[in-house]
This record gives sequence, C-alpha cells and structure tokens, in this order.
Amino acid sequence: MAYVVGIQCALGVGPERGGRKRNEDNFLVIQGGSSRRLGPDGNALEDVSAVPGLLVAVLDGMGGLDNGHLASSSAARALAGLQRSEVPRDPERALRRFVMEQHKRLHREAKERGPVAMGTTVTAVWLISGVAAWVSVGDSRCYLWRGERLVQLSRDQTRSEFARRDGLAFVGPDHLVQSFLFGSRGLGDNSALRLDPGLDTGTLALEPGDRLILVTDGVWSCLEPDALAAIAASSDDPDTVALGLLDAAIAAGATDNVTAAVVRVDAVPDRPERSGDDEDDEKTWAF
Repeated sequence: MAYVVGIQCALGVGPERGGRKRNEDNFLVIQGGSSRRLGPDGNALEDVSAVPGLLVAVLDGMGGLDNGHLASSSAARALAGLQRSEVPRDPERALRRFVMEQHKRLHREAKERGPVAMGTTVTAVWLISGVAAWVSVGDSRCYLWRGERLVQLSRDQTRSEFARRDGLAFVGPDHLVQSFLFGSRGLGDNSALRLDPGLDTGTLALEPGDRLILVTDGVWSCLEPDALAAIAASSDDPDTVALGLLDAAIAAGATDNVTAAVVRVDAVPDRPERSGDDEDDEKTWAF
C-alpha cells in the first residue's frame, strides 16, 4: 500500500470545562472508491466514483458563526464530489479550481435561502502519482514531516497575512479573513475565494517516509512546532500520531474541537504520461 491514513476527530474537553457544546470539526478521506467523514452519529461511509490516489481533508466549522457543524459537514460532502476518471496534468491547479467552484456553488445555494451566516476552514491534500497537491482555506494547517524535520506548508489566511502579500500596512486586531462557504468576511466578494498559487495551494514531490499532517487550530494553537515534531517522531503508526496530537493539545489547555489527520507515504507511485492540454482537465469533473 502506498499510503496509510490515521484520523482522529473529537469534541475536546466539552462545555463543562469551557469547551464547545458540539463538535464543529469534520474530516474527509477518499480512497479506493469510498469516502469517510463525520456524520451526525459518527463516521459516515459512502461509495463514491473513482478518485485517483488519495484525498484527505480536515475542516473546522467556525464557532463564531451560526451552525459551524453544518458548514463543515456540507463542505466535506462537497469535497467528496471530486470525481476524476483520469489523472490531471496539474493536480494543484485542478484541486484549486475544484475548491473554488464548490465554494461558489454552496455560497449561491445558501444565499438563495437567506443571508450566508456559516463558514468552515478547509485544508485538503491530494496524493496522486508521486505528488501531493494541497489547498487551504482559513487557518487549519498542513505540515510535512520529512527527515526528522517538520515544515508548515500552508499559511493562515489572516488580515496580517493578506496585508503582507499586498504590500499594505497592517493596523488593528488580527483575525481570520476567509472561510469556505461564508467567503471573505468583508474584504472582498464573498461568493469567491482568494487562493494564491504557491501560498494557499502547492505541489510537493513525495518521498518514501514522508508524512503529511493536517490539523485544525484546536490542535496547532496549543502546541509549539517542537512539540508537534516530537509527536510526529514518536510512532510510525499514523493513528497513534493523530491521537497523540489530540491528547497533547487537550492536555495543553485546548478548549476548541480537535482534529488531526496523518498520512504516511510508504511508496511513491509513478506518474503516468498525460496527453492533451489544461482545458481537457477542466472537462473531467463530475459534480
């Protein structure tokens, strides 16, 4: 097997200790013609059309908005619509386009029922034909563990981050400025996402032994990078690492929901040759 996945998703400490009343996080794993995510009564398994490789995502419904749990579950279902009959020439571009189109679709459908008042982060990685294409909306994070070193791949989409990109002075409180489904939170067109290639999306050539670690902010906000790296190094089993991240975050005082996904790369599949151009890639989506 090329990839081994570990997933842990939990409420956290709960309201009796200052935490949330419900789990507003979610996750998605698509592999081998089936998908797994968190449903109302626990893990929901469903058959999906073939998706080359493996797709893993973590999602954090925004507690400051209405129905964060509905936003994260809706986004997980939407991402499960990634159905490809063949390998795209540029997986990063294809994944970016897919996430942006799904955001537009869900935002439009929600707006038809009234003001859009719910949102979620989305951080997803698509491991396909020897590369990992990733995309991040919000502030859930994607890390790479390679050669005993932890590297953060994604960037938190905060006011200060976008100000730096645009060469603007940053004044005022720093906060998240973009989410999936809700939109830009007042800094632009809410029906569209700003996803800068190379910053909010990326492509990584995989190596055997790599681990990709996706976490919601309930995990990373409570753990220093050295602590994350130590847990990543503590076991070869992805589920053990994911559980260790949750336990450590809760022990460090996390009052948010906590979710971690760990993908271990055991082998790197060869990338098949593709013919055609980028326009061909856009025609093979199924929604």
